[in-house]
Amino acid sequence: MVGTTLREIRDHIERLASDDGAFSVVGARSGERPVPVAGHRFATRTAAVEAARATEQYRAALRRYDPQVPFYDPIVCEERSTGGGGGDTVDAESSGSDRSNMTRDPSERVNHEERARTENPLIEFCHDVSGAVFEALSTRDHGAAERAIMDAYLAAAEAPTDRNTLCLVMLETMATELERQLDAAERARVLTAAAAALPPVDPASDPVEASLEHLNSLSLVREYGVSRESDEESGEAWAVSLRGYAIECGERRFPTLPIGIDILRRTAAPTEAFGVSDVTALGDGDWRFVLTSGGDRDGGLVCTRGEHA
Repeated sequence: MVGTTLREIRDHIERLASDDGAFSVVGARSGERPVPVAGHRFATRTAAVEAARATEQYRAALRRYDPQVPFYDPIVCEERSTGGGGGDTVDAESSGSDRSNMTRDPSERVNHEERARTENPLIEFCHDVSGAVFEALSTRDHGAAERAIMDAYLAAAEAPTDRNTLCLVMLETMATELERQLDAAERARVLTAAAAALPPVDPASDPVEASLEHLNSLSLVREYGVSRESDEESGEAWAVSLRGYAIECGERRFPTLPIGIDILRRTAAPTEAFGVSDVTALGDGDWRFVLTSGGDRDGGLVCTRGEHA
């Protein structure tokens, strides 16, 4: 046991990590690097094995909040050149027991990881977001908000059985309870901290366009349209239209949590103020709104209200 909170476990893994380490931790079956070791490498096998054990502990802690969090069976892999033109050698070792060494062609390994990521990327995205938000709430001592989210989720999850639906119910419940439990300024701080805890992505020149494209690829939205305008006084604005938003919600309440958190993690300055305004419900999961950056705004990136068209 390296800690009792998600933040303590993540901090422990970050202390073990090395920028140029030869070892990494991946899922034994998928080859994917799971949260919280995604993006980390380790200088020694010992450190990587310890990180793999911490990863199991971290994901077990997440299952206290969401029993649907996937199991990865994390193993340690060492990548090194064979020097003979035969590709890289990957030595795999489970966090709990030794495993046989295996050799893979690098392109085969990449293709395998890509297939694993595309099996159900929506579910993994939902779990990453919910885990990051729970971690941020725990770090900021919002125990009441954590309990409120879980109570509401367990009540709402009694009916749906489809895994995709359950994941979307979690995001909808989380957005609703964050709006109820925290004021706007604290919601913004929690969302910023949660975005920083997600698997890293490169900053985008247009984080809104990049985020909508990603959410579309996950089938979280069926179609989208976006136009960008810049103003020296008011900053930048994006007019956004969504069709087929997968999260079920009323005609007036718009849970923007997955959109807001993904925009923030793609922003070069994640503390930049964003706001959502002019929200219009078009019916059947279709929405239109304006997203702005710059200035003194309280966000609206978790949940906001709209008017009928």
